[in-house]
Amino acid sequence: MRYILLLILLLTAACSSGSREVGPRGRMPHDGELPVGDQGVARKVGNPYKVAGVWYHPKEDPYYDEVGYASWYGPDFHGKRTANGEQYNMNSLTAAHKTLPLPTFVKVTNLENGRSIVLRVNDRGPFVKSRIIDVSRRGAQLLGFDKQGVTKVRVQALDENGKIVKPKGNNQTYAGGTSAGNHYIQVGAYSQRENAEIQLKRLRRSGHDAQLDKTDSNGKSLWRVRLGPFKEKLLAEQKLDRVVADGFYEARIFSDSVR
Repeated sequence: MRYILLLILLLTAACSSGSREVGPRGRMPHDGELPVGDQGVARKVGNPYKVAGVWYHPKEDPYYDEVGYASWYGPDFHGKRTANGEQYNMNSLTAAHKTLPLPTFVKVTNLENGRSIVLRVNDRGPFVKSRIIDVSRRGAQLLGFDKQGVTKVRVQALDENGKIVKPKGNNQTYAGGTSAGNHYIQVGAYSQRENAEIQLKRLRRSGHDAQLDKTDSNGKSLWRVRLGPFKEKLLAEQKLDRVVADGFYEARIFSDSVR
């Protein structure tokens, strides 16, 4: 009888060990913290491939910056191979993307609540219309959408140091101090002042110092809701991140040259 009990205990321990979930738990990663665990797999761009009749063409895209919908995948894929040959761990900070090189670091911002984390793309997908990224279950938990399943996000490619890469010449108008520019974040343009004021109040309630600006175009007046001006475009871009994260998804940067 004692031997039977010992055997049961050993089998129970083995089953518990086999199903134990591992990976980062409990805390939100620090700003800019890079996920680790590349399993020794070399970086690759990958060849064109076809899914459900649609061709996808992986490519280097260091300036990738897109808004769309994110979903997450978990138990059904846990332990299976990813597109670059790694073993998928739903508790690691990884993601799937259709065309970015494997792996690529990306900053994912949940536009519903403003949370941002860095994930490492090591798989392909999602192949559902309007969805631009699939994140691990742990990624969805930290971004705060694991219960709802889908959320609107902004995805930005990062370099190997976890930094957003700016296109060369992005601030070239300031070189040598020969010219300058004013950069604005425009949240909307309205033919009726009342509608513009409604948007203005929403922005100010969210803590953004916005103003109304009237302009005439083709004999018609427009009321623009704007933040700024910002003398450097980088500052405008940083502010845009917060404005979009607060739910103003149509916000854009407009630049006026000063000569």
